[in-house]
Amino acid sequence: MRHLARSSCAFFLVGSLLAGQSPADEWGTLKGRIVFTGEVPQPEPLEIRRDEDVCGQHNLTDASLIVNKDNKGLQNVVVWLSTKDKIQVHPSLQAPPKPAMLDNKNCRFEPRIVRLRTDQTLQSINSDPVAHNVAVYARRNTPFSEIVPQDKPLEKTFAREELLPIRIDCSIHSWMRAYLIITDHPYSAVTDKDGNFAIPNLPRGDWQFKFWHEKIGYLKSINHGEELIELKRGTWPIKIDQDEVALNELSVSSLEDE
Repeated sequence: MRHLARSSCAFFLVGSLLAGQSPADEWGTLKGRIVFTGEVPQPEPLEIRRDEDVCGQHNLTDASLIVNKDNKGLQNVVVWLSTKDKIQVHPSLQAPPKPAMLDNKNCRFEPRIVRLRTDQTLQSINSDPVAHNVAVYARRNTPFSEIVPQDKPLEKTFAREELLPIRIDCSIHSWMRAYLIITDHPYSAVTDKDGNFAIPNLPRGDWQFKFWHEKIGYLKSINHGEELIELKRGTWPIKIDQDEVALNELSVSSLEDE
């Protein structure tokens, strides 16, 4: 009976591995919080020259730099794993994800940064009573500029990853701006209103992570405790060697080109 039990356990383990179920110790989460310690200018009002009766009522301001006034959290930093190799994907992330949403709402794009995988649909919708256009300046995919219907989503997919976040404009309303980060894996994140980010279920190993913000492009350096990390083309080599790799508080003092 003991021999039979051992055989059954071995069969179950092999079957699980063949089914794509990996042991928990093969994966880890990268997390951290990014704060901005430089001078934060007062957001400037945007100049509204089109559909003023609708768009003028929203008190729109420049959203290219958003810093939490209470805790200095830097919003909309894009962090992603960058590799030319095929990467193992956690079983829970292998299924094609639901469509990513980009809303034209209150005469601005929401969200400012959209994360998208190459096997995922981008749905652009229009929640406003005026016409909006989505112009995507893709580099490795086919760029497009199309009116967003008000009765159904405008759906697009992208066959190739983009090496950098790509710009999205509304050709009708020149102040509208968003960005799209397209990867061929699920390992990307965007910092929230408090500067927090997390990339869960990463395969363990030595990886290169990119850090990017629309004000400067690739971040040039990050303070990690007492250490200044110089980032060549925004790249920080980080080892994922445990369940959670917590970078804790990171700080950026400048988003200007030197």
